Amino acid sequence: MFRHNLPFKKISLLAATCSGLLVSLATLTQAGGPPPQQGKPVSEPEPATGKPVSEPMPAESPSPNAMPAAPADAPPRFPMPASRVTPAEGMVVIKLVNTTNALINYQVLGVTQPRTLGEQSEILLQNLKVPITLTYQRPDGGLLLVRPQATAMPGMLQVSFGATTDLGADTKSLEIQEDGRVFLN
Repeated sequence: MFRHNLPFKKISLLAATCSGLLVSLATLTQAGGPPPQQGKPVSEPEPATGKPVSEPMPAESPSPNAMPAAPADAPPRFPMPASRVTPAEGMVVIKLVNTTNALINYQVLGVTQPRTLGEQSEILLQNLKVPITLTYQRPDGGLLLVRPQATAMPGMLQVSFGATTDLGADTKSLEIQEDGRVFLN
C-alpha cells in the first residue's frame, strides 16, 4: 500500500508545479510579458581602459502639459514677454500683417467690433490706449504663429500672422500692458 501511494504523490506534486507554472505563464502573457528591466545590472564589466562605465543619459521627459515644444522661431508665450513696445502718452499703434492665405478675424476688446483682416494684407490700428487685449483667430480653424515686434517708430508694434501646423505655437490673444510688455496667450 505504501508503494502505491508514493508514485501518486509524486505525480500530484509534479502536476501542481506544472499547473502553477502554466498559471504564471498565462498571467505574464495576459499582462504583456515580463516587466522591462529597470535600473542598471548588478555587475557591470569595466572596459579595458580601466575607466568606469558611464551611465546612459536619462530620456528627455515630456513637458508637464504634454504639449510639443514650440519651434525655435516662435516667440515666447505667457509668462515671458514676447516683445516690448514703448507707449507714447499711454497710446500704441498696432500694425497687423497677415502673411497667410487665409482670413483672420480680430478684435481689440472693448474698443473695436470684430473685424476681418484679408489674405496677404495689413492694417493700422491707431490710438489704442494701453492696457489692451487683441484677440484673433482663423475662421477655418487653422493655427496661427504670431510674431509681435517693436518698430523704429515709437509706440508702434507690428504683429505678423503666419500659418503653422504646431499646436504648441498657436495663440489666440495678445496683451499689451501699461508698461509696454507684450504677452501671447
